[in-house]
Amino acid sequence: MDPFTLTALATLASHVVGILAPLVPFLNKAGEAVANKIGEDAYEEGKHLYKVTQDHFASKADNGKASKILQNFTEDPEEYSPNLEKQLLLFLKADPEFAKTLSQIVQTGPMQTMDFGDDANIEDTHMDSESEHSSQTVQAGDRAHFKNVSMNIGHKREKDKLDQE
Repeated sequence: MDPFTLTALATLASHVVGILAPLVPFLNKAGEAVANKIGEDAYEEGKHLYKVTQDHFASKADNGKASKILQNFTEDPEEYSPNLEKQLLLFLKADPEFAKTLSQIVQTGPMQTMDFGDDANIEDTHMDSESEHSSQTVQAGDRAHFKNVSMNIGHKREKDKLDQE
């Protein structure tokens, strides 16, 4: 079972289109002035998001239909946003890895990930993030063993802070 519900995928598609719509008129122009106006991070995130989306759409064996939807969107985001969102949702439902990739790009908080191979012994490992918009994942291969592993998101309680001092 894949980790994204239909509602989550629809939200992700809407979020991606919402990020791209105000940026697409500037993606093909000189980026420095635009980046200064909207913020370097937002501009770079938008460029990356567009490139990943464009590459995915171009990889489809549909005689260029998906790419044409994206091209129409870049020419008139207001008019073609619903078309792009619909097509994006179809691709997200069909490809959990693409959904994961876009989700990671639009993630608004820190992302902490640990990947371990087969036969790994993971002990006394702790991930903490005070940002409530964080995500944390741990993945391990076959026969991996975990002992005393914790993952915490949110502000630390005062007692926890005192215990560390």
